[in-house]
Amino acid sequence: MSNTDNLFSPRFFHKDVTIHKKERMFKSYFAMDSYDVSYKRFDGKESPIVTRELFERDSYAVAVLAWDEKTDEIALIEQFRPGALSDPVTPWLIEIVAGIIDKGESTVQTAIREAKEEIGVNISENDLFCFKTVYPSPGCITEKVTLYVAKTDLSHLGNHGGLESECEDMRVFKAKLSDAYEQVLHGRINNSIAMIGILYLMHNKEEVLKHFAK
Repeated sequence: MSNTDNLFSPRFFHKDVTIHKKERMFKSYFAMDSYDVSYKRFDGKESPIVTRELFERDSYAVAVLAWDEKTDEIALIEQFRPGALSDPVTPWLIEIVAGIIDKGESTVQTAIREAKEEIGVNISENDLFCFKTVYPSPGCITEKVTLYVAKTDLSHLGNHGGLESECEDMRVFKAKLSDAYEQVLHGRINNSIAMIGILYLMHNKEEVLKHFAK
């Protein structure tokens, strides 16, 4: 193991956490659980029992960066987000395709379904490249998001998406990857999942192209 590998390797694992109590406090569209936990500390001692409330999705999520290789454009969505009501500019955020994994679905099936529902694009499993799984806000949310780049033809992309049954109202548009990257740097695109997808593709395009060339 190299010094770098050792620097980043985990010091603790699941066995080093004790869950003394777990209680569901609330359940509606989302849920909240209360945990009483203790865990090993870096000084070799055991932490006191602490109570932490966690926002539960009760399912993981998938995000898809739809990319047209021929034009180097990506599909983006703008929609209202109540979690951004305190944003100094607007609670309408620019995002990429994303959604919750339905019961019985794989991440691939969710990616295919969400691309159709949100931007009206048909993709297959062969069009998908999984590049990362991330925890957006692990201090208080259990959500885990699997991210894909989707090889897509965006020549007939519409301008509106989402499901009426889920009260979704989405402005759909396409932009050059380089322009979206600039909007990340300037702060207009501030949704963390969209930022990760755009930054990844901007800096790893060759790797993605090699995958799709197989």
